Amino acid sequence: MPITNLQEALPMPESQRATLPLIDVEHGVKVVLVALPGGVKIAPHKAPYVATAQLLTGRIEVLKGETWIPMAPGDRVVFDKDQPHALTGIESSYVLVTHMRD
Repeated sequence: MPITNLQEALPMPESQRATLPLIDVEHGVKVVLVALPGGVKIAPHKAPYVATAQLLTGRIEVLKGETWIPMAPGDRVVFDKDQPHALTGIESSYVLVTHMRD
């Protein structure tokens, strides 16, 4: 069933991120919808695979390596395997995160 209303599919929390797995193929692609309230940060971390973040709504900043990148709806960033990255909600935002675990 398609998602036509992000807020209904994954209500925006007040003080922490929320996630909704959309696709999870074992040893393959995992796609997660993330609700990131304004002011909430996802601490720097690494993944043992390539990952992407695409901003659907709102405004965020993404740390890629050592550079903070402002993002607007429609923007997408690719994180290399084992590359440090983090996210900060500038305003309440929905982000589509894809993990390529093959």
